[in-house]
Amino acid sequence: MEVNVLAGALFQGVVLGMIYALIALGFNIIYRVSKSINFAHPALILLIGYVALVVSRQNGFAAGLIISLAVAALLGLALEKSLAKPLIGKPPVALIGATLGAFYVIRGITFIVGRFEAAALPITSTNYDLGVLKVSTNDILSLAITGAGLLGLVLLHNKTKIGSAIRAVAEDAEGAAGYGLPVSRLMTLSWILAGLTGALGGLALSLKAQVSPYLDFYAIKAFAASILAGLDSIGGVVLGGLALGLVEQLASIVLEPFLPGIGGHIAFFFLLLILLVKPYGLFGTERIERI
Repeated sequence: MEVNVLAGALFQGVVLGMIYALIALGFNIIYRVSKSINFAHPALILLIGYVALVVSRQNGFAAGLIISLAVAALLGLALEKSLAKPLIGKPPVALIGATLGAFYVIRGITFIVGRFEAAALPITSTNYDLGVLKVSTNDILSLAITGAGLLGLVLLHNKTKIGSAIRAVAEDAEGAAGYGLPVSRLMTLSWILAGLTGALGGLALSLKAQVSPYLDFYAIKAFAASILAGLDSIGGVVLGGLALGLVEQLASIVLEPFLPGIGGHIAFFFLLLILLVKPYGLFGTERIERI
């Protein structure tokens, strides 16, 4: 294998892995506070891509970025008020079913917004030769967006009072309420934060893979990475996303000649293998239930 091919695969794996990690953290945030899965998240990624495309064509990428974040925050708020809040105290499967229904509603809205055309965001991209590595403007922007998003989430989670309060709610909502924390507002904030996280991941993904109806499939692969790592582990989700990106890229150059298309689907193969051995993921917290 040539050095430049390997270097390119590793670099692209890191870029894609950081995108997967950021998208996966959107699932992680909701799971930690609700103990349920937000299956509307992939549709949010898809919608954000098309909102960014439509707005950027008329007003530039900066406007597309701002409007996309605003739409994602409002959508997160709407999902919390219309689905999560009324279903508090219900079995987790109730919220799973509700968000699955929301997935199809949001996907329908996305078709109205963008007609599901496949197109690149209107950004002039330049390629740079860095020795054995070739880097594009889109790669740099994707890294900047995902890096800022991941760093912001880590700092919020570990260094702020809001992050500490959200962690308390995630661990024990009733106990947090007993200590006087505004549990309802923190739940709402978590859904908005998950929407913003998904928006940043969706924007980075749109830069990397262009806008297309296929964007939600990337989000589903990110969900696979989050399960592989363990949904309740933020650090594990980041590592899982990076691992998935690298494995996909390496599998594409090593196995594609023998198994065409394996790179894009290998995530699910590894997910099955890992969960057979570690049902709670590599870094997840094991829960023992007694009957």
